[in-house]
Amino acid sequence: MSLGAGPEAGFSSEELLTLRFPLHRACRDGDLPALCALLQSSPRSDLAAEDSFYGWTPIHWAAHFGKLECLMQLVRAGASVNASTTRFAQTPAHIAAFGGHPQCLNWLIQVGANINKQDYVGETPIHKAARSGSMDSISALVAHGAQIDLRNASGLTAADLAHTQGFQECAQFLLNLQNCHLNRFYSNGTLNGVHQNAGPNPFNGGTSRKRSFEDTESAGVKKARTEAYSFDGLIPMLNGGAEDDADNMHVDREFAVVS
Repeated sequence: MSLGAGPEAGFSSEELLTLRFPLHRACRDGDLPALCALLQSSPRSDLAAEDSFYGWTPIHWAAHFGKLECLMQLVRAGASVNASTTRFAQTPAHIAAFGGHPQCLNWLIQVGANINKQDYVGETPIHKAARSGSMDSISALVAHGAQIDLRNASGLTAADLAHTQGFQECAQFLLNLQNCHLNRFYSNGTLNGVHQNAGPNPFNGGTSRKRSFEDTESAGVKKARTEAYSFDGLIPMLNGGAEDDADNMHVDREFAVVS
């Protein structure tokens, strides 16, 4: 990320975070005393301020870094649990799910987070959890009724995304749930009056959604994560390193466009 010759030029990313986005930095660091002091002295509009690195508000930073107490303080101060970013239309639930923070995710859901909100590429929090292979986040979302069969703009479900990213354990878990759901309504080859082969299958060229990934070509098997995911560094990098990691939330390997 280049800062060009504007007023930010000449400052390190850490200096910019301290000078321009102190709420964001306190959330990154989990510095609750600093956050509380800032909340008392800052205008309420700062709760919705998007940083110049990722376009996140303070509550998105707290969600990404798994700082539950910071999340709580921000919401008490008036931050919205469904705050949507301008750039990618993502909520704190999207960020917490991708980061692998089920405690934050559970709390956000309890205070009203919309877990089926779709972002600018049509993805819900469970798509993000599948992208990063966070079984804990997937389990938390499923337990709270997340819709596992929603498709993103590329026509992929969360199970499909987990498969394309190489998280076969997550993919099969989600697929089993989809198949279990289908079995409740499936009889004599029809589903709600429509033949079961009515939908496209992006992996085997067939049409049935009741399937297993065992016979499909693997994208490189990786174990599901049971720990939090974090970007390469704890602060944004001016050369775009951490921003590239943030973009992993949106780009499928198969559909990435290289220009």
